[in-house]
Amino acid sequence: MMGLSQAQLKRLTAIHGWSAVVLGLLLYAVIATGAVAVFAREIGRWSAGGVRAVEALDGRVDAKVRRLAAQVDPAHLHDIGMWSGEGDDLYVFFHDHAVNPETGEEDDIGSAFLVADDGTVLNRRDGWIWSEPANWESSALRHFLVELHVQLYLPNPWGLILTGVLGLMMMAAVVSGVLMHKHVIRDLFVAERPGGRLSSVRDRHVLSGSWSIPFGFLLAFTGSFFSFASTVSFPLVAAVAFHGDADAMGEALFETPAPEDPTPTPLASLDYILADSARRAGSPATYVSIENYGRADARVAVWHDPADGGMLYVNNVYDGPTRAFLGARAPVGVDRSAGGVVYGLMAPLHFGHFAGLLSKAVWGALGVATCFVILSGFRLWVRRRADQPQWRRFGHVVQVVGYGLPIGMLASAVAFFLARPAADPFLWTPLGFLAGAIVAAFVGWREPDEGRLGRRYQRLMGALCLLLPVLRIGMGGMDWAEAALHGQGDALTVDLLLLIAGAWLWLHASGRVATRARRLHPEPAE
Repeated sequence: MMGLSQAQLKRLTAIHGWSAVVLGLLLYAVIATGAVAVFAREIGRWSAGGVRAVEALDGRVDAKVRRLAAQVDPAHLHDIGMWSGEGDDLYVFFHDHAVNPETGEEDDIGSAFLVADDGTVLNRRDGWIWSEPANWESSALRHFLVELHVQLYLPNPWGLILTGVLGLMMMAAVVSGVLMHKHVIRDLFVAERPGGRLSSVRDRHVLSGSWSIPFGFLLAFTGSFFSFASTVSFPLVAAVAFHGDADAMGEALFETPAPEDPTPTPLASLDYILADSARRAGSPATYVSIENYGRADARVAVWHDPADGGMLYVNNVYDGPTRAFLGARAPVGVDRSAGGVVYGLMAPLHFGHFAGLLSKAVWGALGVATCFVILSGFRLWVRRRADQPQWRRFGHVVQVVGYGLPIGMLASAVAFFLARPAADPFLWTPLGFLAGAIVAAFVGWREPDEGRLGRRYQRLMGALCLLLPVLRIGMGGMDWAEAALHGQGDALTVDLLLLIAGAWLWLHASGRVATRARRLHPEPAE
């Protein structure tokens, strides 16, 4: 692709290889969990098992909020947040801001309600709500998988900083890989060569890597942005431009300014505001924020996912007492700008939900392809150093981690369903992941032969996939007839995909699935 000298190519090869070796397994963990986290909403609905006719914010919420507002400390009416659970339930969080004595930082304190569709209060939590995910999250499984992707389940902010560094390492690997590639366009269409060498690790690595180049860079860039935004960028902006006042920064960048007027004034109908906002946005509401409830200066902000054909989230703002539409707020800042549009594009481009399930499927498939690029790259690196015992052992570790991570994620789902009826799923879900990882490590320690080890791992993964649908229904989840009757497609779809994957893995490990690749010549292409 570029006229590089032999010395330059050698240096690039070293950068490309060592950027993967140093943090490659952690990067694999981030991308593999990200490929699963793309479907976080679907996994949440599948695991929580609630029957949902409409989104909670599409129904009537005004009477519920007014009734709950009369039950809380008036100081907690300063801010109200509302979002949907996994069934037809609604979370309503009345809160103010204060310094949390446990962390020494400003936090939200108030009362959070989980409300059923008929208005029944299913749960109430008071205090520092964000300290326990059970206060605001319906699915412990979804929460765990997302946290594993975002922070590798490490304490804040170290997990975010680590995933940000991993994103930078991934960008280095992508750029160096492009510069090293002599035939990037041609390698997008690698076909079977004489002797059947397409089955080689290198050919498949080149093919997958070539198609993953734009996605890999996009994923790395947007992921690093999110990791460093809250840990480095926004604190730096607050320190430099707002003299360390994070609240002032938040108001300037993300809130609609309004003259202060504490005159007691009833809030207009939330049902009207939500219906009007959904009509303007072209998509259902996902989050509602009310500032200064019961005052003349109240503001209602309604967030929506991008509508069909759109890429940016929509944030419609209304005057609380008069329900007048004040306009759609820019992603960042008061007025729309190129920087604000770029900021707004970060989330849909990273999470891949801008075109619904289709874009999610593409993002998930590209994530799996990128995982293959990482693992096949490791295999190539080890193959060139096969005469060194330490690198052969490293190759064995790669295989253990490569299979152990999905085994751990499947085991976390098993633990979630076992714990859901009576135990704490937020405790047992991560413990299930740990148990699965320990089992995978033990199997890898006992079996030195890579071929037999791979087959054992595939059987274990297949068995877990086949077990999960049975376990979900057996632990009180809706059965297929009920899911079909109520139009709950997530339960049916995820169950069927798990059964298909489990059957394929088991048959493949048993040698009953004839693959064409086995008949091809195994030598690497040059």
